[in-house]
Formats: sequence, C-alpha cells, structure tokens
Amino acid sequence: MLSTFAKAVTQMKEIPYGDFSKNDLDDKVAAINRKLFYRIFDPIALYQVSYDEEGNTANVIFMDINPAYERVMGVRRKDIIGKTFAEVWPSAERQWHQLVIDVARSGRSKHYEGESHDTGKYLYALGFSPVKGQVAVIFLDMTEWKRSQEALQKSESQLIRYREKLRDLVAKLSLAEEETRRDIAIKLHDKVGYSLAMIMHRLQHLYSETDKEGSRQKINEIMEMLSDVIQDTRNMTFEISSPLLYEVGLPAALESLAEQILKPHDIAVDFKAIGSPDNKLDRDINVLLYQMTRELLINVVKHAEATRVSIRVHFGKNKVRIVVEDDGRGFDDQKKRDSKCRGFGLFSIKERLYSIGGSIQIISEPGRGTIVSLVAPTGKDNGDAG
Repeated sequence: MLSTFAKAVTQMKEIPYGDFSKNDLDDKVAAINRKLFYRIFDPIALYQVSYDEEGNTANVIFMDINPAYERVMGVRRKDIIGKTFAEVWPSAERQWHQLVIDVARSGRSKHYEGESHDTGKYLYALGFSPVKGQVAVIFLDMTEWKRSQEALQKSESQLIRYREKLRDLVAKLSLAEEETRRDIAIKLHDKVGYSLAMIMHRLQHLYSETDKEGSRQKINEIMEMLSDVIQDTRNMTFEISSPLLYEVGLPAALESLAEQILKPHDIAVDFKAIGSPDNKLDRDINVLLYQMTRELLINVVKHAEATRVSIRVHFGKNKVRIVVEDDGRGFDDQKKRDSKCRGFGLFSIKERLYSIGGSIQIISEPGRGTIVSLVAPTGKDNGDAG
C-alpha cells in the first residue's frame, strides 16, 4: 500500500535540480508538476518554508497541490495557493504543521499518521525536501482502512464479551444443575431413604413377633427385596450427587465416582491423589471439577474401549490438576481439533474451565490411548491456572 510513496520519492530524486537557477522558481514548480503531481494519484502538497531574521520558522506557504489533494481534502487549488498552512487549516493538529517544519530543517524525510479533524480523514503522510526551503508531502487516505480496523476491533471485542458471557452462563448452568441434583439426592436420602428404613424396621419387628413359619418366610422375602431397594436408593443417591464431595472432599469423591462408573464395565481403576491444597478448594470449583471428570469417565466407557484408567489428582500452589489417562483406542487429536463436529461435552468442559481461569490439554494417538489434563485454580481469586 505504501509502495506509491517509495515510487514518488524515487521520481522526486530523478528531478534534475541542477538544471535550474536558484531564482527560477517557476521552472522548479513546473518540473515537480511534470515529474510528480501528474503521475501520482495520491494527494500531494508542495510547501515553501520561510524563516525570520533569527532563523525561526516564519511561515509555511502552499506553493501547489495536485488534483488528488483537491478531491481528498475537499479544497480548491485556486483558493489555497500562496496562503499559509494556518490560513488553510486553522484548526489542524499541530503534528501536520510540525511535519513540514521538521523536514525543512533537517532535509530528511519523515512520516506521520493520524486523524485530521479539519478534513474528517485518517491520513498517512510522507514528507521530504526536493529543494532546500521546500517540502513536498504525499498523503494516503487511510480513512476506510481505519474504519475497517476499528469495526474489526469492535467486533472482536464484542465476540470476546459474548464468549465470556457464554462461559459464565455455561458455568452457572453447571452449578445450577449440580444444585438440583444435590437437592434431589438429599430428598431421596432424607425422605425416601428414611421411609424405606422405617418400613424395614417394622418388618423386622413383625418378623420377630410372628410364630408361623410360612408368614416369617414371606416377611423375610419382602425384607430381602426391600434391602435391595434400599441399596439401589443409596447407589442412586451417590450417582445423582455424591455426598462425599461435600463431606470428605474432591479426591475421595472422584475415587468413588470412578469405581461407580468404570467397575461395572470391567475397567480397572488406578487412582492416586498427590499433595494437598494450600487452601480449601472453592466449593463451586469442586463441583465443576467433579462434573468434568464424570463426563470424561463416561466418554471413556462410551468411546475408548479401554481396559484400564489411571486418575491422578495433583495439588500444587494455588491450583489443582486432574489427569485422566486410558489405554483405549485413542484418536487423531489434530483431526479432532480441526473437525467441526466436536461434541458439546468437550466444548462444555472447555468453557467451564475457561470461566474459572483453568485450562484443558488433550493428548491422543490412534491405538495408544488418551490423556486429558484439567487444570483449575483452587479458588476463584487465583485465576489463570497454567
């Protein structure tokens, strides 16, 4: 985009200034017009810089402009030639005027870009001195580009905000789900479990008071059936929401969870907790890690065709890492990342982790199993677990 400027500078250097006499200003301007003004489609202005007796800059005067300058800047050549910069652009930003002065004093090229409130444009300017005391400035109108950049940045900012809201929503939904599961589990334990226990107690009392062998046998059969129902109710309570998570802690809850999910499918479990948290794990983070690990284990049962699963819970400084490794069939993790058909479960895990400042890493290879590492802060204020 800026190659036009380089070409313009080269053309300016080709002007045979030595052919002009110092007093022949008209010939100089004519040469510049021939070599530059009518060949470049970007706005160009030629300025004469004058100095007072003390060597201070007195005036910056417009000597000429090209048609593109008229079009882009919204001025007419006949209205500004011979006028000072301040007369043409009375409220212009200081940097535009200073650019001309700096180039005139140093004789070296200089560039600047920024807003021009007088013209309502965002401009890039390259100034250089073709002749001592004169400065040519080539402008590039970057207004549309700037607007596009700002629109893109705004869209990206909105996308980031929407994603953060989505992550927050996913986390809140997960916590709300666990609250519901916890409430159901408590009611199942306190009400249904209690009622079943009372029925068992009465049956046992009835059994002890009955002399008839036939009746005692029937009561015993009912008690055995009821015992199975009570055990199923307890198992269901644990499956819905493990009380160990709230009463004992995350490691014990995860070990019990793994046994419940994997053992019925003849998948061996190797569980180990390493270290202990510096501070008590935040309750919500406890719940989210428990939910995410449950989803990973269910995925192992459904898809991995594994015979063994290793689970490691590592407690470090202000963070906890859960590593789930299976010896299943694995997959091509690169293709999985590139696929547009990624499951909602993995997406949900990622978003929930990101919402609390955590991260997830997946390593897999066909025929060599899968390793999933979940990292989360031990508290909501610790964030950015790496």
